[in-house]
Amino acid sequence: MNPRSEKDRISAILFIIVFLLVVVIVIMVLKTVDDKRAAQAQNTEISTQSYQPPQQDPNALVTGADTVPTANPYETVNALPTTAPAGGTGSGNSGGSTYTAPTQAPAPTRAPTPAPTQAPAPAPAPTQAPAPAPAPTEAPAPAPTQAPEVAFVPVQMGTGTVDSETPTGLNIRAEWSAKAISPTQVEVTVTVYCLHQTLYTGAYNPVNFMVDGQYASVYARQIESDSYEFHSTELASKTFTIDLAQGESKTFWINVEWEYGGTYSGVLLDSIECGSNVTLRR
Repeated sequence: MNPRSEKDRISAILFIIVFLLVVVIVIMVLKTVDDKRAAQAQNTEISTQSYQPPQQDPNALVTGADTVPTANPYETVNALPTTAPAGGTGSGNSGGSTYTAPTQAPAPTRAPTPAPTQAPAPAPAPTQAPAPAPAPTEAPAPAPTQAPEVAFVPVQMGTGTVDSETPTGLNIRAEWSAKAISPTQVEVTVTVYCLHQTLYTGAYNPVNFMVDGQYASVYARQIESDSYEFHSTELASKTFTIDLAQGESKTFWINVEWEYGGTYSGVLLDSIECGSNVTLRR
């Protein structure tokens, strides 16, 4: 058997049962409403029914001015004797006839007041479900603070001097100084001086530097001196940076060349040069 067909059959049977129950409930409600309306109509008819006075016997004798109160306050009925007077004359039955007083009509019953039906209480307003509390957000971990770097204090490491040797009284001198500027670097400054007496030079005589494989060329200053005494005049200066970590040592070559390009004391000097090895330790 197809499960879907079985399910449809059960659904149809349930639908018919529910439908019959609804029909029975509707019939019962309609019948109850009709009964209430019939009862109200009957009560209304009884309360509005007009009063009918009792019927008198036309043969009865009415004597005197005596009256009998009736249910209607605006109407009276003369009282009739129960026994006609002996030997009397008049219209009516003679001799020993009796009069029976009419029975009083029953007082109308008051229709019962239907009990007020209580209005159905309003359905309670749907309460809104409380909003879920927000999930606690985890505070971000504070970024690690980097310790402030301590400024490196330069440390003087050493100085030295290198002179040239020419057959004349004209020479150069290279003075160097080394200074540690960081945990891994050292600055080497080389200053070149001219040792001379009377001397006149041009303005474009360069000085070439070579320190630890680094090369640089700087124009020398012009010299004009007519003194016969020895003088030391600065020609040029240059600073180099070499790598040298703490706890290490290094040996490198310092070389200086001044392109003089002239004659001094009758000797032709194309250039004057000096140099030496330097060892630094940290």
